[in-house]
Amino acid sequence: MESSIIHTIGSVLIFAAIGSIGLLVHRRVRLPFSLILVVLGFLLSLLVVPLGWQTGIEASNFQDVILFVLLPVLIFESAFSLHVKILMKYLPNVLTLATLGIVLSASIIAVILYYGIDHAGFPFIAALLTGVVISATDPVAVVAQLKQLKAPAELNILIEGESLFNDATAIVLFGIVLSIATGSEYAGFGAAFLTFLKVFVGGIVLGAILGGFAALIVKWIEPSIPHLIFITLVLAYGSLYVGEHVLHVSGIVAVLVAALIFKRFAFKRIEHHILELHHVWETLAFVANVFVFILLGLVVSINMFTDMYIAIGLAIAGAFVARIVAVYVSVLVNKYTIGQSTPSNYPPIMIWGGLRGAVTIALVLSLPTSIPYWWTIQSIGFGVVIFSLVVQATTNPLLMKKMRIN
Repeated sequence: MESSIIHTIGSVLIFAAIGSIGLLVHRRVRLPFSLILVVLGFLLSLLVVPLGWQTGIEASNFQDVILFVLLPVLIFESAFSLHVKILMKYLPNVLTLATLGIVLSASIIAVILYYGIDHAGFPFIAALLTGVVISATDPVAVVAQLKQLKAPAELNILIEGESLFNDATAIVLFGIVLSIATGSEYAGFGAAFLTFLKVFVGGIVLGAILGGFAALIVKWIEPSIPHLIFITLVLAYGSLYVGEHVLHVSGIVAVLVAALIFKRFAFKRIEHHILELHHVWETLAFVANVFVFILLGLVVSINMFTDMYIAIGLAIAGAFVARIVAVYVSVLVNKYTIGQSTPSNYPPIMIWGGLRGAVTIALVLSLPTSIPYWWTIQSIGFGVVIFSLVVQATTNPLLMKKMRIN
């Protein structure tokens, strides 16, 4: 036990040092910080075996590190930083993108991969599982670019809000489709749909209750910065733990809703400290992102791309086509039903800005090796994430200028 803890502490310090080197490189090289961290993480992985370095983080617990240690910080910070009034205005748009949009995206990707790969060892359920995994978007790099270019708050809400909700949707759908793939649960579509509602709505209810209770506690105490940091940390990790391990509903949805409800009902009490609290959570999220992308670099292997380049290419093309359909169908649905009309120069940014990141990494690493196609899905997931960091994140500022987003 002691040896494992020492190895883990050593790994944390090494990751912090790599992150510091990344900051120095980022100042000299005009590349996304997340991409620089992935490259440094990959270079670090080349030294692990020669140096006999014990990271304390194994394949068996990698997914838990991301989902239960790092992701709650990223989700809570993103939700807490959203402008609640603008989010409520565009909530129908966000929910349409995060529900109808992700179902369309996953289905289209599944069809393209199934018929494109056309191999008996890659059944349709494997293609659908892959579609769900690579439909979850990560707003980190794009939101930073939007802030730098002083883009409209509405566009920021559409991209970041969708990502938060579709991450939650993707995680719930992934659990259901994986259960079907392994034959453990869910006899049919109806049962799967009811399970989705239970897990997703249960997460919403739990998050609302815990967020409201935390706001009530703030009214009873002196809301100093140390107190608020402590309460919000307990709220973020408590929502996830109770949701996933006690009530068996979506912990990610619970964290997301808890952050929104807490900010909404505690705002008057904490408004004098809100800026400082934002800065603290931004710092925590920055640290979490550093660790996520260094970890990605550590587990990436060259043979993923040499062995699976055709499947990865199909997935990248399929993800792009699916994203176009998902965004424009969602925009049309909102235009003619409920929701706000979307300016014509927003959808291209929403499409190309649909980067893949932490959630995709966590999901592909949680695949059981008992299913024969796990390596194919994992390689595809890593390939799509690397493409989005190398190509999409680096060219998105040019597209924003082209579309006159300012």
